[in-house]
Amino acid sequence: MSPMAAGQTSTWIKGLGARRKRVFAGAVEAYGTYDHRSLGVARIYIACLMLHDIVRRLPSIATWYSNDGILPNHTVLWRPVSEYMFSFFFAASRVGEAAVMFALCAVVFLVFGVGYRTRLAHVLAFACMISIEYRQAFLENGGDIAFKVLCAWTLFLPMGARFSVDAVRDSLKARRERTVEELNLRPVPAGDTTRNSVASLAYFGLLLELAVIYYFNAVNKRGWTWHRGSAVHYVLYQERMNTWFAVLIRDHLNLSVSRVLSLGTLAMEYAAPILILTPFGFRWTRRVAAVLLALMHMGFSTFLNLGQFSFNMLGFFPLLLGAADWEALGEWFGPAPSRARVVLVRASSPLAFSWARLLSRVDLFDRLRFAPMPADENLWSVEDASTGRRSTGTFALAETLAALPCGRPVAWVLRLAPLRAMGDLLGRAIARNEATFARWLRLSPAEPSAAMYGFPGPTPARLWARRRVLAPLREISAAVLIVACTSQLLLENNAIPKRLKLPQPKWITQIIWYPRLTQGWQMFSPDAPTGERQLYVDAVTFGGRHVDPLNEVASRVSALPVTQIPPHLDQDEFWHDYIRGIPENEAYWRAMKEWIFNYHNRTGRIEDRIISFEARLIETENPPPGERGQRNIRTKVMTSAHE
Repeated sequence: MSPMAAGQTSTWIKGLGARRKRVFAGAVEAYGTYDHRSLGVARIYIACLMLHDIVRRLPSIATWYSNDGILPNHTVLWRPVSEYMFSFFFAASRVGEAAVMFALCAVVFLVFGVGYRTRLAHVLAFACMISIEYRQAFLENGGDIAFKVLCAWTLFLPMGARFSVDAVRDSLKARRERTVEELNLRPVPAGDTTRNSVASLAYFGLLLELAVIYYFNAVNKRGWTWHRGSAVHYVLYQERMNTWFAVLIRDHLNLSVSRVLSLGTLAMEYAAPILILTPFGFRWTRRVAAVLLALMHMGFSTFLNLGQFSFNMLGFFPLLLGAADWEALGEWFGPAPSRARVVLVRASSPLAFSWARLLSRVDLFDRLRFAPMPADENLWSVEDASTGRRSTGTFALAETLAALPCGRPVAWVLRLAPLRAMGDLLGRAIARNEATFARWLRLSPAEPSAAMYGFPGPTPARLWARRRVLAPLREISAAVLIVACTSQLLLENNAIPKRLKLPQPKWITQIIWYPRLTQGWQMFSPDAPTGERQLYVDAVTFGGRHVDPLNEVASRVSALPVTQIPPHLDQDEFWHDYIRGIPENEAYWRAMKEWIFNYHNRTGRIEDRIISFEARLIETENPPPGERGQRNIRTKVMTSAHE
């Protein structure tokens, strides 16, 4: 080879290496880079969902979480739904014990939501959520699985890096202002670990998971109801889960509209993986995906009572927002001259100066400016930047909070006369004992001679451990979870060819089933149900009455006799999942019988003691498009018992 040819080859190899680096960098940016602000919003939303999950379970805590209920501990443990089970609630037998556990879980969820010790709180919140749902895994649905999957992937991400107590504490330690003027300087310190855009393999796994959910929900819909476009029509006749709005419009929904909605749902589910995973213009495609899929899920919740399913899926979408999206939102919501305020700060007051330092961290849109307070004043004061109008006391606090994100509702409450008077009274009491409060809180007044960034950060050993030990371990764990979820995906979905359903090692089975991260994404697949069924109980009391103990609590209709399924049973998510599964799970019938015979204990009337009952299953075929009324009504006895 000539020297010239050798030189050209060397240049080509270097160019190839440069191109590979660019491709790799582009792939990391598209599939591994997330924004800390997206994580912060997602954390708050996830915590709110966790708290709401507790609230919606509390009214039926005796039914589902005590041994007086319809699925007591000993029954669930005797016939578990899985070989690998984990739940704190298996230790609770009484309503009071379960209530205490719910209260402890609520505290954990709240701590996670505010972002205090976020990594530890996240792990504990995940364990609590699994425990709450695994206690009644018999009632589990796809929305519960999706929520657990979301929480599992975010375990590997720094969810407390923004909008959290941890972020504020770190900022207060890293940048200690000593003068009022320094409060208006808000640059991010060099080397700050709370920078916005960071890359992680876990984020790629989360994107892949979201794409997989929609793809397999689409590809598994291979039945005639979807391809002919009648799926939405039949779904609206599911009396266990439809809403009043669905009942109002279903008889006026012709086949053409049903076809548009059915095929439109399929189209969005097929498009979702492309929009989420495409490397071309991914910032815009993910914005489109977030908007369209959110609208689709809101449509689901309008027509069907699916519990938290739609709202659980919405928890994925903040994570699709990137740095450019947040900058655009900042430009859109940030400028608000009418909400700009000047806070007058007395630097010699430890409490006032520390409060101002805190305000400078939570003022995300820089609407607050800080100025020294005149020497002859000592009340908390705020000026309107546009009008110069000054407020003091509780009203000044309200004006300050109104300038902050989401602060207007709190400010409105503080402006109410009774609370304003109480706030002024409390403020005067704090002012009289300021030295005592400052000593308790270990606060000190401003020291102009001190440097703003002169405080040490993490030790070199801690930094080395984070970068060389914890970070690689986190990425390896995320890779293991990707492998485990892929293995489960191949096994569970009918659209996967049998030759790809590889044997699953036990360690993968345990990773999947202990937290129940199953991957069978096939809602209303392969067909939408074209029939409906209802379970009702015809029980005879000691006083001679015929009652239905089941539907008195499970649905809005409990009148006997039952000749057809009433429209809109108004069952909550737990009851329609129970009634869907109990006919084929004879192992749980004994617990149901005992619960029925305890009817008089729930009503408090001895004459309501059940002496016999029949549990009957009524099944119907839903009317095809263009017709009304149930067809082919059938009734059979599922089980019966005498006292």
